[in-house]
Amino acid sequence: MNWILYALLSRFFWAADNIVDKFIVGRYIKDSYVLTLIGGIAPLFIAVIIFFTSRLNWIGLAPISILILAGAIQIIAVFAFYQALLKEEVSRVIPLFQLTPIFVFILSFIFLKEMLTIKQSLGFILILLGGVFISVKKIKGLFTLRAAFWWMMLSSFIYAIQAVIGKAFYNIYPFVIVTFYLSIGMFIPTFLLLLFSKQLRTKFTKELSSLPTKGWFTVVLGIVFVAFAYFTSFLAFSTGLVSIISVLRGFQSVFVLIFSIALSLWLPKILKEELVGKVLLTKILAISIMLIGLYFIT
Repeated sequence: MNWILYALLSRFFWAADNIVDKFIVGRYIKDSYVLTLIGGIAPLFIAVIIFFTSRLNWIGLAPISILILAGAIQIIAVFAFYQALLKEEVSRVIPLFQLTPIFVFILSFIFLKEMLTIKQSLGFILILLGGVFISVKKIKGLFTLRAAFWWMMLSSFIYAIQAVIGKAFYNIYPFVIVTFYLSIGMFIPTFLLLLFSKQLRTKFTKELSSLPTKGWFTVVLGIVFVAFAYFTSFLAFSTGLVSIISVLRGFQSVFVLIFSIALSLWLPKILKEELVGKVLLTKILAISIMLIGLYFIT
């Protein structure tokens, strides 16, 4: 199942970008909205490469408009995520991303008639639980109906809609066409915000103009990671089960943990991850549960 490999690769690249973002925030760029705008540039690279290397047939105004809109609504999910961060600590916000696979599971069943086998369903549940446990610090109060919870509900639901729309079009049209217009849609909010918001444009240019050479290298590296993350996820969606691909996002926390421990051991000046015995044991248990779930899926 190549699509499972692509889905895991996507999480690998997203985790790598998380580490790079942590380094950028710690050393160079403090504004999370500027980071979001930089991340929005990555899909443009995908679109440009496809434009110059592939043949793009006209598939009609309506399908193209829907694909561009599906890409563009991601900005709502990002905005809702940052609103949640403003209202709650990050350790309580990140685990709520595990709501996305649940929404995808429901929407894919209703609109795509996507059915999971008993083993796949068991794997889905195990990976979902493992993903929550590996990313959470305290279960108590996690699903309390605070403002942050509802913002994360919105963010997760938007991501789920985007995933299901993308999968529906991958079932009908060629990979390069769907990927091209989705990528254009993802870039459009960044373009419009920089074009019409003087405040954001000033922040953006100020942050980038003050970057040293190492800072520029780090930012470009982050953009490359994001581009690869999007592209491998598109490959997964084009051939795989969207509900399974969505739940595999839990492995992003696994990769982040691995990267953090490796950097703590070999490059402690860049990143230091402190894990006490109880926390480490919990994360190892969570990873074991997720690997068992992955076994059932494959």
